[in-house]
Amino acid sequence: MYPYRALDLEEIRILTLLPGTFGSEIHIQLSHVELDPYNPPSYEALSYTWGSNDLSHLIYVDTEHERMGLPVTGNLHNALQHLRNITSPRTLWVDATCINQSDDEERSQQVARMADIYRSAAKVLIWLGPEADNSTKALEALKTLASKIHVDWGRDIISAASEEDIESHWLDHSKPAPFEHETWVSIGQLLSRSWFSRLWVWQEVFLAENGAIVICGDSTMSWQNLRKAITSLVDRPKLASIPNISENISLSWQLCQPKRGLTLEIILQNSRNAKCSDQRDRIYGVLSLVEESGRLGMKPDYTKTTSQVFQDVMLSSIFRTGDLNLLTCCELQGQRDEIPSWVPNWSIPKQSYTFIVANACLKSAAQAKYNDRDGYLSVIGLHVGMIQKAQQILEIDSLSAHNAHAALQRLTLWLRKELGSDAYNRQVDAIWRTLCGNGFSDILEPSRQVDGLDFQESLDQFHTLSDPKVKPNDSFLDYFLNDCQRALGVFYQNGRNRSMIITAKGQLGLAPQASLPGDFIVVFLGCRSPMVLRPKGNSAYLVVGEAYIDDLMTGEAFLGLLPSHWRYVFRYDETTDCHWEAFIDRVQNKWQIEDPRQGSLPEAWVIEEHPKQHVQTIYRNVEQKYTTIYDPRMLPSALRARNVELTEFKLV
Repeated sequence: MYPYRALDLEEIRILTLLPGTFGSEIHIQLSHVELDPYNPPSYEALSYTWGSNDLSHLIYVDTEHERMGLPVTGNLHNALQHLRNITSPRTLWVDATCINQSDDEERSQQVARMADIYRSAAKVLIWLGPEADNSTKALEALKTLASKIHVDWGRDIISAASEEDIESHWLDHSKPAPFEHETWVSIGQLLSRSWFSRLWVWQEVFLAENGAIVICGDSTMSWQNLRKAITSLVDRPKLASIPNISENISLSWQLCQPKRGLTLEIILQNSRNAKCSDQRDRIYGVLSLVEESGRLGMKPDYTKTTSQVFQDVMLSSIFRTGDLNLLTCCELQGQRDEIPSWVPNWSIPKQSYTFIVANACLKSAAQAKYNDRDGYLSVIGLHVGMIQKAQQILEIDSLSAHNAHAALQRLTLWLRKELGSDAYNRQVDAIWRTLCGNGFSDILEPSRQVDGLDFQESLDQFHTLSDPKVKPNDSFLDYFLNDCQRALGVFYQNGRNRSMIITAKGQLGLAPQASLPGDFIVVFLGCRSPMVLRPKGNSAYLVVGEAYIDDLMTGEAFLGLLPSHWRYVFRYDETTDCHWEAFIDRVQNKWQIEDPRQGSLPEAWVIEEHPKQHVQTIYRNVEQKYTTIYDPRMLPSALRARNVELTEFKLV
């Protein structure tokens, strides 16, 4: 078998795939080259799935004097057969052969260089596998869809590709894309291929700066066009008759997100449903997607255990970023014994959807201390309530309009009983906002009128859907449910594996399904969502998970309610091509990034001038000569001066 020679620090191996006919023995050459990102060698990088770890096929490494066997997986063997030229060699980088997989030190070093390897490739080749299940028909349909639309990745808006060729059925997001059933089946089967669910492909396609090509059998399609097509499908109703198509489209869509604005926290959350064989790669496999400064000092180290790696990234996040936002990824349900409840278990998918519209902590910095000896994390926050009653939202975890409608009726019947009809009617806006996690297009400025969920329109639908007089066998219901697909989808998304809760103070909210009466609701400094904690005695608490409390999501716990004419929004900025938090005065029709509830800055603090000051505030302490993105008016001393009763919580 082929004996690997050690790489020098700046070197990588590249594979020369020697020419041959399809089906004949595969012969390669392996060579060491220096990888200079500014003057890289010429090669194509392969993105594929290993499939079975069974190294059941042999390829042959030709050296100057002999040939030696190198065992590979069946999927790689198949890919090399299809990629091989008949008359000319082809230069590739393939992880399974270009990294000595039995050498942990080399593996750690090469994984740390993945960003440069894929970024420097002349092209990234995405191998989905051989032609099967009408995959050629699926790719042709997706090419057609991509040719009809334009995607504005900054505003997240889909429009017609050209005014001359506008066909409304390609843009009508209230209906499935206009494909025949057989074509839909082929698309569902194509997106169920293992490549779309593999964790390592995230960095491979995100870093493909020179373009990526999707290859399935003999058919090809540009990755950019496949991104457009999948993005168009994600907000449309799906065909329930095609197994798992909604899940497959949603998982594929996570890969299609624009690269700008990515943080390690966002990537870890978005990639959580992807699969990998070594759970440490949950972290290591995505580090290359963020700039060096955003990697929290983490470097691949395969000598550490999985639990050590998970805890390292949590502590690095807290003490390097100054926030506790990764805490929202924790769920008591499914937590492993060797991992503290305040450390996310990245080895399993998150049970529930992460709330997008959440700024409960405003611009406060986390106040945290880690006790290395006893393994607990002390954090400062505000106790805002205790769960008194909880009701599971979805009894059947199946996305269908009828199931979602039945769940909605059960839940609103329970709420009417617990609150009373008068209180229910007074709070109906807050109830619907809560059930949808405030995930409406109105939160964006400008609003997404084409494919977003409008609050008022969906509220009118909610009134009908929750009316106890509407029965499952009513003749109009099927047609009405079809019109309500988007509203029911957002309700399902936020209600999955969650309970509706009522606190002892009468607050309404969503909490993890594992929540129990007696659990605390706490808003931590530096954590965007309220958190559910379970008292364990000796002033210790378990983290149950994140919550949505309608009157606490924009800093009300610390500063009180926003004045009625002000709205909290995400405002699009063309210069940065991103949405940023802002406050809009609806009376004077003006906006600002400073919270209108805040008073003047403390002495020694000023607002720093900088190129992005129109979207983000930086504060300077002129006495101690340092800057921060965290508002000094949200320091514990400033809050206590305003009679905010902060408490220290010991998380175990």
